[in-house]
Amino acid sequence: MPIYEYACAECQKSFEELLVRKSDEAHVRCPRCKSRKVDRLMSRPAAARVGGGGASRPAPACGPVG
Repeated sequence: MPIYEYACAECQKSFEELLVRKSDEAHVRCPRCKSRKVDRLMSRPAAARVGGGGASRPAPACGPVG
């Protein structure tokens, strides 16, 4: 069940919505003004951090080791 980010075209509020089915997107409303004039936003991928110290390293690869 993906969480999508939206922005309201009426009041410019940004919000997130959990959608169980793609067809549920037709029923998305702004939580502030209740408008259905919303646009899905392009989300930034989450950056993976490994370890401490603030150093970024690539996320570990999936698959067999050895």
